[in-house]
Amino acid sequence: MSNDPTPRQPKGIPVGGQYAAYAHAEPGAVLAVARHRQAMAIRRDLLRTHGFVPAATMQAMNAPTTTEHREEWWNRNFVAAEYRAEGKSYPQMPDDDTPSMHTGQAMSGKRRTHRMNYGNEDIQLRMPSATAIRRFSGDNGNPTFDVPVSVALKGGAPVQGWVRVTKSGPHSWETTTLGGNGGPAGEQVAEAVAAVLESRRVTMALARVPDLLAARKAREAAKGAELSPVSSSWIDEVGFDENTNTMATRIGNKLYGHKVSKQFFEAVKVSERPGQVFNKLVRAHQRAAVVQCGKCLRFTSALVAHTCPTGHKPESGIGQGHVERARMRAEAVASSRSAGVSPVVNVAPAPAPVNTAPSRNAQPVPTRKTGLPAARRVDVHAPAPTVPEKNDPASPRYLDPEAF
Repeated sequence: MSNDPTPRQPKGIPVGGQYAAYAHAEPGAVLAVARHRQAMAIRRDLLRTHGFVPAATMQAMNAPTTTEHREEWWNRNFVAAEYRAEGKSYPQMPDDDTPSMHTGQAMSGKRRTHRMNYGNEDIQLRMPSATAIRRFSGDNGNPTFDVPVSVALKGGAPVQGWVRVTKSGPHSWETTTLGGNGGPAGEQVAEAVAAVLESRRVTMALARVPDLLAARKAREAAKGAELSPVSSSWIDEVGFDENTNTMATRIGNKLYGHKVSKQFFEAVKVSERPGQVFNKLVRAHQRAAVVQCGKCLRFTSALVAHTCPTGHKPESGIGQGHVERARMRAEAVASSRSAGVSPVVNVAPAPAPVNTAPSRNAQPVPTRKTGLPAARRVDVHAPAPTVPEKNDPASPRYLDPEAF
């Protein structure tokens, strides 16, 4: 989930770009309302197609620290949710999941799902309570489902959206933000939701995580990275773990690790002669102990406790009736909030091209003297000098692969 409240442009709109463009003539409050109405107009038209509607991140009406405007909180999240065109879809955490199911103001006429605020100095998060989320997961066989949230990162405006969650173990959850371009903001939100669901004292969960990005990086590092085969006479597989900047190289039944940049790894992976590129770019770098899991076959740094990744499960279609009601509510809300608004915003015209060609009477620009020798002219037709191959046995720079 992005922390930018600017609505994303759907595919096919000619103005293009990742986010919609706005004229900034209005004052801040008026501009915020205009942006919200434009976002609603975009969602309105997408929902009316009855095709696939991707999740979105939308402007929140108020901060996650307050319980006010509860109905609007749910309505905006319904509008921002993902909807499939047909067939099974991911369940949504319903707005009426309570143990007693007393009469209330949810869409079904039952009492609304209890929401809680969790936070620390860097993030404030409001979502259905951890107890409600765990109960819904357990009652339905622990499927993958989507949870509505509102969030405010330090220094950012509050936004609303969804996080996809899956219970992957007795005290572990897989979490992924929806409706944005990921990045640090999305990683922080995903890690915050996971930390709350995995904690035994949920009210203190985020207070115990001083750095959400570092915690997320450690979580991903524990999953390790995959190895891929390469076309080489002596290197079998290579892989790269971005969380630890470690490259693994499997030669026969041995696995070697090196601390290198991702560019060096990519150079080896795509090369027609991986062995030569490995000798040139990787072999001399710092060695790193790596281990390969016999179950998932991914490798990790020997200093990291490995956890096999589970990922999210396929769409289950559980709670399809609620999803359909939420879609109808979303279309009605988006239509009422965007009456008379076109989803294509006013974009300032492109500036006229500047003629950079010199005029007929222009004088040549004098060359500034630098005191440096002039560049040597190169004869492009001359044959290139012969350079011995690095791994040519006749070359003094020959490196024996067996000595590796």
